[in-house]
Amino acid sequence: MTLQPTYLAALGRASGPNILGNEELSSLTGIPTDAIFRLTGVASRSYAPFEDEVDLAVRAVGDLFARLPPNLHPDLLLLASTTGQSLIPSTAMRLSARLFPKGGPPSFDIGGSCAAFMTGLFTARSLVASGSARRVLLVNTERKTRHICPVHTPETALLFGDGASAAWVSDTPEGQSRALLLREVRIGAYGKEASLITYAPDPETGRKLLRMDGQALFRQAVRIMSVEIRRLLSDLGIAPEDAGAVILHQANGRILDGIAKRLGLPAARLHRTVAFYGNTSSASLGITLENYLATVSSPLPGPLVLGAIGGGITWGVGVVDPL
Repeated sequence: MTLQPTYLAALGRASGPNILGNEELSSLTGIPTDAIFRLTGVASRSYAPFEDEVDLAVRAVGDLFARLPPNLHPDLLLLASTTGQSLIPSTAMRLSARLFPKGGPPSFDIGGSCAAFMTGLFTARSLVASGSARRVLLVNTERKTRHICPVHTPETALLFGDGASAAWVSDTPEGQSRALLLREVRIGAYGKEASLITYAPDPETGRKLLRMDGQALFRQAVRIMSVEIRRLLSDLGIAPEDAGAVILHQANGRILDGIAKRLGLPAARLHRTVAFYGNTSSASLGITLENYLATVSSPLPGPLVLGAIGGGITWGVGVVDPL
């Protein structure tokens, strides 16, 4: 079977309109501001107090469509969110109702937690490469601040922000100058460590709060990402130092530093947005890739390495090539 080349033609993003800085979190948690930055690499977080995950998604898709030729329509809508408010209707269908009020393409939720941008790329690429779809709209949207508390879960309150990304995966570059060829995408899971990130009830209100074992997650994230990125690059015949950039899920600054060290790369080779947006979960990789493409000069310096790891534990790595 001949596989169709598949392109990441364009990206869009949306962040919360408010900023939550370390000074405010310090006053709520009692943790000094310099310690917050040292522990997380986060200086401020994107915060959307008056929007939900679908509102953020609509804005991200609008940003994406503004970058594409007019009158393009997706064959499929894939959506990932860890903060969806209902299973029925799915978050994908709630978004579909907003985007396509007269009826739209097949739409469904996918999983993968913080790695769901890579899960989505894997799924979209498989469908486009096989000819099952020509154009896939992939949306990752997170209203993570709904599920944190500076008193009961300071370990997550320090990290997470709100945001959304939208990606257009298609069988042509759609005429976009910054389109990327999806050379390879791999995903995996390590369910033995599923309990490292969980939701637990707030002891006062009963609402879902995100809890995590930070030290154990740090060790697993650095180990798995460095091993899988090295394996991928070795299989493709790419030395880590020959990658144009390494763009990862923005879990926290210390994890990014640890992965760079394991790969033998200067920490500056890993493009970062975590200091400004915080950890926006599944949306962070799309947001960071869009930020990289918007800020780096042409031509792009070489193949880009993508990677993400999330609760489950789920992971995904990939290589995309500039055209």
